[in-house]
Amino acid sequence: MTFIKKLLKSLSFSFLPKKVPPERKLLPTTKSSKAYALERLKEIHNYDYITFVANYYRTQNHTVWEYSKEKNLVDYPLNLVMKREKDILLIKCRSNINEITLYDFLELEEMGAEFVAQYALFKNYNILYLYISSEDRLTNEALEYISNNNHISCEVLREFEEL
Repeated sequence: MTFIKKLLKSLSFSFLPKKVPPERKLLPTTKSSKAYALERLKEIHNYDYITFVANYYRTQNHTVWEYSKEKNLVDYPLNLVMKREKDILLIKCRSNINEITLYDFLELEEMGAEFVAQYALFKNYNILYLYISSEDRLTNEALEYISNNNHISCEVLREFEEL
């Protein structure tokens, strides 16, 4: 039996069909391609934008709780809770090119109010809302809402400034 296996291995052909790898989305392979770099980072390191933002603020000595990950809440409007001096920032992170609307801000505020009601410890802090996005894509309604409310803001934090 082992003789037959060795013989089949030594032959250059096979009676079994070759496995065809699943098709993959082709991305540009130049080093300057941000899309390629981001996709490779996601594949290799199980990368996501929420962790990127959390690590960014941790390097600036802020206390950051990856709330939605710890609670296994997928597509939840509240991703991070960050303490900065006497402020608690309730943060939504989004890395895509979709517009950020007034509804997105109102949803974040609603989830934030539920969060503060659940965790009474945070009631003694100044509660602020922060929407962090990889692209500057605010609608006019959202811009107007931010300008009229000082408890909520939006920040752009790009994943890659230069490669």
